[in-house]
Amino acid sequence: MQTSVSILLLLWFCSYRLSAQNLLANPGFEDANVCTEFLARCAPEAWKEVNYGRMVYIQNSKGGKTGFMLTNVRQMRTYLFTELLCPLEAGERYDISFDLNLRGATFKPFGIYLSTENLSGKFDSKTVEPMITFTEKNCSKKMKKMDWVPFKGTFTANGGERFFYLGYYEPVDSGYKGNDWIEVFFVDNFRLVPQNKSITLCPEAAQKRAELYADNWRHMGFPTDTVAVKDSIPAPNMDIFDDPAQEADETPPPPEMPRQPDTLILAGICFDFDKSTLNSYYAAVTDSLTDQIVSKNPEKVLISGHTDNIGTDEFNRKLSLARALTVEQILIGKGLGAEKISCVGEGETRPVAANDTESGRAANRRIEVVLFFKD
Repeated sequence: MQTSVSILLLLWFCSYRLSAQNLLANPGFEDANVCTEFLARCAPEAWKEVNYGRMVYIQNSKGGKTGFMLTNVRQMRTYLFTELLCPLEAGERYDISFDLNLRGATFKPFGIYLSTENLSGKFDSKTVEPMITFTEKNCSKKMKKMDWVPFKGTFTANGGERFFYLGYYEPVDSGYKGNDWIEVFFVDNFRLVPQNKSITLCPEAAQKRAELYADNWRHMGFPTDTVAVKDSIPAPNMDIFDDPAQEADETPPPPEMPRQPDTLILAGICFDFDKSTLNSYYAAVTDSLTDQIVSKNPEKVLISGHTDNIGTDEFNRKLSLARALTVEQILIGKGLGAEKISCVGEGETRPVAANDTESGRAANRRIEVVLFFKD
């Protein structure tokens, strides 16, 4: 049995190296990640939002797809981020292709930036230039707002690029004068391959894919003082290449409900600018999060609102409290007892990032929901 499994693994790996030149892991977003901090499927494996924001992710019987937000307000934009399986080779031409669905939005050019440095948590679109920008000319058929259409582009690598960022890079900003706009584009079926067919996947590709799948933290940055919550990296010949004959016997039991306090984060982009009303684009995100909170049946819930440092202290305190109260009303409407909930408005007093960058201010605009359980 062990010999036959080894032969199958060898054949699979050889075909993987020879035919699967795609440098992107989970390119069709079929594999869902169970986020450590939410204990629920909230993103595709191997992908995240570069500054740890909430991802737009849909998984159903038709497969998985994910989205990114385009807006003229820079700090509200989201950027899909992943690490390539292998670094790009200097001077080589690469083809990138994917499917796009506007879902009723108006098309606007967007781009891909690639770097040798991991910019997670500190990515600022003002400081980079996309290696390739996609316009309507990159689409091989007439675009319709509700149809999936193919896009393709080509670029030359400088060499060593390994980190991939997809999003909207245009340097526009309304200055919050009431004419802001937001669009969400959905993408699927990515493929990034070298034009030079003699280039094969690097020897460490399988291990890199394992590392990406093992990273289950998606929001707030990774807590370096609680490394134990992060999955260990699976051995390539075990978790990636499972033996089907053993799968039924080795299915792990469902995780137990944690008894320690559990903190969930709702990003500030779920609210309309300078208001406590929820943004209609993120209604599903808020609904999903509040459903998770109620299902955990906490003994007590503390909801704290937080803002960046734009505006007066008093305005920010009132705004943060009003947003916390909005979440409270949603939870009460879903059956969680009002006596279990406490709300507080922290304003700008508890930042989690520096307020001197747009990405830092975006991280500070948030709702924290702390769940307490019986011993």
